[in-house]
Amino acid sequence: MQCLIVDAYSTGRFLPAALAELGVKCVHVQSAPTLPSYLTRTFPQGAFTECLVHDGDLEALLDAVRPAAPAFVLPGNESGVDLADTLARRLGLPGNAPDERRVRRDKYDMAMAVRAHGLRAPDTLRTSRFDTALGWARAHGRWPLVVKPADSAGTDNVFFCADPVELCTSFGHILSSSNVQGNRNETVVLQERLTGTEYFANSVSVDGRHHIAEIWRYHKRRGRSGAAIYDYEEPLTAHDPAAAALAPYLLGVLDALGVRWGPAHSEVMLTDEGPVLIETGARLAGSILPHVVSRCFGTNHVELTALAGSDPAAFAARTAVPAEPRTGLRYVSLISPFAGRLTSLDGFERLRELPSYADHHLGVRAGDFLSPTVDSATSPGVCYLLHEDERQIETDYRRLRALELQETGGLYEVVRER
Repeated sequence: MQCLIVDAYSTGRFLPAALAELGVKCVHVQSAPTLPSYLTRTFPQGAFTECLVHDGDLEALLDAVRPAAPAFVLPGNESGVDLADTLARRLGLPGNAPDERRVRRDKYDMAMAVRAHGLRAPDTLRTSRFDTALGWARAHGRWPLVVKPADSAGTDNVFFCADPVELCTSFGHILSSSNVQGNRNETVVLQERLTGTEYFANSVSVDGRHHIAEIWRYHKRRGRSGAAIYDYEEPLTAHDPAAAALAPYLLGVLDALGVRWGPAHSEVMLTDEGPVLIETGARLAGSILPHVVSRCFGTNHVELTALAGSDPAAFAARTAVPAEPRTGLRYVSLISPFAGRLTSLDGFERLRELPSYADHHLGVRAGDFLSPTVDSATSPGVCYLLHEDERQIETDYRRLRALELQETGGLYEVVRER
């Protein structure tokens, strides 16, 4: 059996190995001739039988992939979602219908689709005109507002604007920049600021039946212009009251957005009035280390996605009983206070001295310029803490944050800016 993976970057780099375990070979398709280097440098070299590049000629690409007789198609990254849907449809394979209404990409269309399904979604405006944005903000009458690109992911150019001046600054910044996929921002989305506790859920769907693999609680800090900086995340048990409140809502959201096959990653705010969608991506969760998650749950988002594609019956049997966390786990985002040139990565080896250390992954290399962390894009990496004693995890977390603040003998070995 063979499959196609479109843009096997970020977490998608783990898909070929998971599929190989199931006897599936993979052909890689890059969704465009040029993609951001922070994505392409995560590519798993040597993992594919063939590597193709989509240059805009869909018919030529279809002619190139048909000899492999793929049984299914998976997106490896947000940048590959649309092309994966199109290839699946044109090849007659299982997949989500091409997202012509943009409900799985555009944050405004997403909110409208969820609302049309009878579920709560944030008050939302999409516009390219600042006068329209200001008029909507004044009519809305509640500050701060969330301002972000219509099509992006994570905390990319997400601002919390407390007044019209901040709104003007953020609006102009977004329209003058590109999103994390490298595409120019043409419109801006304004949304009400939701209050409550934020969660994310990883799910896998087969023929419209959804399995929620994990639900995690976010802990964030306030960053640039009120934008959130990821601090740490912890998984919920199935018996957690928050999980019980979120699960049925999440299933409805996946239906509303036309997610029928494959992985999804959804972010939701649990407010006093109930859950409200922030956004959903029809792809794997980003920046995870699957083998560590498996030490906690016995499985992971990548493994379940591979199984769903290659053997739906085995996936159904495997997921008949939801996986439960077996031990304490904390996913800690690294937060750099420094600006300067990284002279070495040796400082990060101090993480291994923490008793609950499980593994870490860095998005920086020696010689890179390190910026102070102001959003997810400027985080140097992540570290997993895993231990049966939650108190040990908390102790190690505090030690990790202390190491980050040390100018010498800490994590970050940099030549400081003058």
